Amino acid sequence: MERIIVQRRFMPLAERRGGSSLTQLLGYAGIETPPQIWLGSRLLLAMGIALFSTAVPPLMAYLLDGDIGFGAPGSFNVAYLIGFMLFSGVLAFLAVLVLMYLHLYYLIHDRVRRVEEVLPDFLLMVAAQMHAGLTPFAAFNASARPEFGPLEREIKVITARAVGTESFTDALLALADHVDSPVLRRTISFFENGLRSGGKLANLLETAAEEIRDLDELRKETVLNTKTYTIFLIFILVGGLPLLLGISTEFLGIFNKLQSQVNTDATKMMGNMLAPSLNLSAEFVGQMAVVIIVGTALFVSVFIGVISEGKVLFGLKYWPPLAIMAYLFYLGVQTMLHGFLGIFA
Repeated sequence: MERIIVQRRFMPLAERRGGSSLTQLLGYAGIETPPQIWLGSRLLLAMGIALFSTAVPPLMAYLLDGDIGFGAPGSFNVAYLIGFMLFSGVLAFLAVLVLMYLHLYYLIHDRVRRVEEVLPDFLLMVAAQMHAGLTPFAAFNASARPEFGPLEREIKVITARAVGTESFTDALLALADHVDSPVLRRTISFFENGLRSGGKLANLLETAAEEIRDLDELRKETVLNTKTYTIFLIFILVGGLPLLLGISTEFLGIFNKLQSQVNTDATKMMGNMLAPSLNLSAEFVGQMAVVIIVGTALFVSVFIGVISEGKVLFGLKYWPPLAIMAYLFYLGVQTMLHGFLGIFA
């Protein structure tokens, strides 16, 4: 019943907005759920989370027992409160949609990686079957083994389609529509041209498998050579940056306390001559330190994704853990310095 309601409610939206692109993405991810069901259920979930998020601003005001932008508890500015609640709901709705898209993106990437890892072995097995005297269709069907994972399932689908009214070459070309892999597309196109021209298909498949393995080894070697820079950046983010920010914040707090202890005009004049007064507060610098840590973690995670996989979005999954580790180390440095300097104070 729920499936029917979601399908009827969101089918026009899926056909108008999602259309072929959403269907293609779901096919790449190996998801067999209809697009309108997939999109509708996630929109309902995002709306529910956004509805609950509208209650976050007043709850935060009561928990903090202070004014966070729309008045203190008991004297809320209704207009500002409604604005904060709407902003919180919209932000939560967009965040859920972004997370859902990233989840789908990582599913597609993981499926492509698994297919490309076993593709050379599959091609060599097909070539061995063809050397044994089997036709290309029979060789493909006999080489579909469970250990090949998603590739085995797709090979079963195209062989089933080729048994029907569709030709084997057309069914083979449709394989590229279910796996978003440039390597697989080039291999299929290469094999399809050899199949039409009547070349030595077994030798072509063996050559293609060796080239795929060489490219994979070259990519792994490139990642290995740049791993030193990645480790260095992570060390700077998690260790060096929080350490410097913690020292700066604590030094500024001590400096402001020393300046506040200057009472006489003569001593104030002498203090201003030795060190001018600062208009920065330790609280503001602490807030900016958090912003710097989170922003730097974002750039470092993007850099890691570009180095390891050549894709910007692939590195975003490292952003939260890197930011959390750097922030925790920053708090630890602040606590240690505050306790150590408090002994001398």
